[in-house]
Amino acid sequence: MKKWKYKPKGLFREVYAEMIFSAESLRINARAIFFALGVGMVVGVIGGAFSRLLALSDVFRNGVFWSIFLLPLVGLVIVWLYKKGDIKTAGGTDIVIQAARGEQPVSRLLAPVIFAATLLTHFFGGSAGREGAALQLGGSLAEVVRHIFRLGDEFEDLAVMCGMSAGFSAVFGNQISAVIFALEISCVGMLPMGAFLPCVVSSIVAGEVAQLMGCHAVVFSLASSPEDFLFFTRVLILAVLCGLLSILVCYTFAGVRQFLERLFPNPYLRVVVGGCVVVLLTLLLDTRYYLGSGQALIDQSIGQGKALPWDFALKMLLTAITLGAGFKGGEIVPAFAIGASFGCVMGPLLGLDPAYAAAIGMVAVFCGVTNCPLTSLVLGFEVFSFCNPGGFLVAVAASFLVSGYSGLYAKQKFAFSKVADSTGTVAEGENIHHI
Repeated sequence: MKKWKYKPKGLFREVYAEMIFSAESLRINARAIFFALGVGMVVGVIGGAFSRLLALSDVFRNGVFWSIFLLPLVGLVIVWLYKKGDIKTAGGTDIVIQAARGEQPVSRLLAPVIFAATLLTHFFGGSAGREGAALQLGGSLAEVVRHIFRLGDEFEDLAVMCGMSAGFSAVFGNQISAVIFALEISCVGMLPMGAFLPCVVSSIVAGEVAQLMGCHAVVFSLASSPEDFLFFTRVLILAVLCGLLSILVCYTFAGVRQFLERLFPNPYLRVVVGGCVVVLLTLLLDTRYYLGSGQALIDQSIGQGKALPWDFALKMLLTAITLGAGFKGGEIVPAFAIGASFGCVMGPLLGLDPAYAAAIGMVAVFCGVTNCPLTSLVLGFEVFSFCNPGGFLVAVAASFLVSGYSGLYAKQKFAFSKVADSTGTVAEGENIHHI
């Protein structure tokens, strides 16, 4: 007897095929989703603890007057840790970016080393961020979880992206921005959407776990303004200035690092000299305001609408020396601080509210230095609760164009050109410009 088999026709056949595809997709991705849950929980716990310790570092650094004098000695410990772990001191987040494209593996030793090195930098007065550590910590821990789940090397890029989104979410608390950033950072203009759902799962789980540990998302309340032609013109001018500033930030960070490497080839000597310069500048300025991640600058610029004209330049200089000498952390939160303080000063000159201008400056400079317009736009909406969203849209678009192909990450790639010219908007892009 011939076995009957249902074969739908016409429109029903197409619907049936789509349902079969959806079921197969869920079956294939089930393992990845469970893996993302594991990554989110592990990175959430470690990232939450990391975030709490960073908060304590601010109290310790500002409360213990002699702590900064140990910065050069702490630098020796950091260099030794990287040498002992046989981890490349150069590269930093670039290593994770390459791993997200499947170009090279991430060392599982990177997690404990970057954890310790960043905390030492912050506790004893370095001027550095925390996102570099969050991305590297997440990527390295995800590799550990991948081996526990016995996933093959073909899942390495997925693991790193899940780890990046989880790390960003745990440390910053902005779960939506974390997902988009993990997908967008490695190749601008192309999003690996196959990793979308796993990254969402890892980001949300890590963020919720970190919140249970007492970590909270960065959110600001702004006063809205009428969105008229004059408003958009003012925002556009400020965004163009921020795009140009982002070029200066990238070249300052890279230039100072290369200058110190040429002048002091020995990493131990370089980190001691760099630490001494940071201590000396702090004593001359008679303030520790520019040390740490720069969160105090951001809070004052956006929360109070106050900043000094030289705040952005001093933060940029001290961060460049700290990271260029070999201390660890990241560049993004300092870039937030640089952009916020710059916008707070320039905004009122253009007729913008200083707090809103600081928010525009923060997002626009972030876009310029990372070349991640989608992340920047979502970050602006998420952090500032959709206050005057059109302003953030204009700011991100203008800064992305004006900043050119400079960027903090040398291994970042562009899928398409930034400009629409005679070859069309989908012309082949360029590699990042890095001096």
